[in-house]
Amino acid sequence: MLLTFNDLSSLIDFVFLSFRPANSTSIHMTSFKSSNLMQFFDDPKNFGASEVKSGRSWTVDELRIKSNIDLQKLWFVLLKERNMLLTMEYNCREACYLFPSPERIDKIQDSMTRLEQVIHERNDAYWQLEIGEEAPKPRAEKTLDPTDPLAAIREPIEAVTQVKDRATLKFQYLIKEKERKLKLKQKRLHEREAAMLLKYFPNMDKEALQAKYPDVNVEKLKFVQRTRGSHEFNTA
Repeated sequence: MLLTFNDLSSLIDFVFLSFRPANSTSIHMTSFKSSNLMQFFDDPKNFGASEVKSGRSWTVDELRIKSNIDLQKLWFVLLKERNMLLTMEYNCREACYLFPSPERIDKIQDSMTRLEQVIHERNDAYWQLEIGEEAPKPRAEKTLDPTDPLAAIREPIEAVTQVKDRATLKFQYLIKEKERKLKLKQKRLHEREAAMLLKYFPNMDKEALQAKYPDVNVEKLKFVQRTRGSHEFNTA
């Protein structure tokens, strides 16, 4: 027999009420209505609707005038609403239906982001007042660069290379050594090119040459033997 969501929620509520402890009145728990699994789904009247009316997201100014307790309550309300919307979005996708008014998820996320901003502002003000230092910065969420085709594998590689074992340290040393040799090879190539230009064109603009080869000391290169051509002022 296939159980529906209503049957499953009723069964859980029955088990919850049957095995309640005798002194359950002294235990803080949710009510019978809020323990129903249907709270994770949208209002049944919105099932199959093409559009669901919703309000706007909370602004920062509105959140700043609320107390910490109200912000905590609002956070859990938004979290519960977001979980419900994500559940409905998943069910609609599995059933090949269009999720009505998907902008509701964006509004919830904007409100939660602004609420976190207000909390961080208050936390920073407390640290400045009581400790005299800035509050620790919240951990930033890393997002993949859409223009980088290797972004999906760069972050795991960076996470692996952070492990300080012998093999990793050797790998990092070899990478840095290879980069150093490549830079040295490029610098020598630029020095040879600049020396050839000074040898055949001694009256050229030194500032333009320095701008073209920023890793070469042109002033020092002028006194090197290989830059002295067969010009009259060099042979005198």
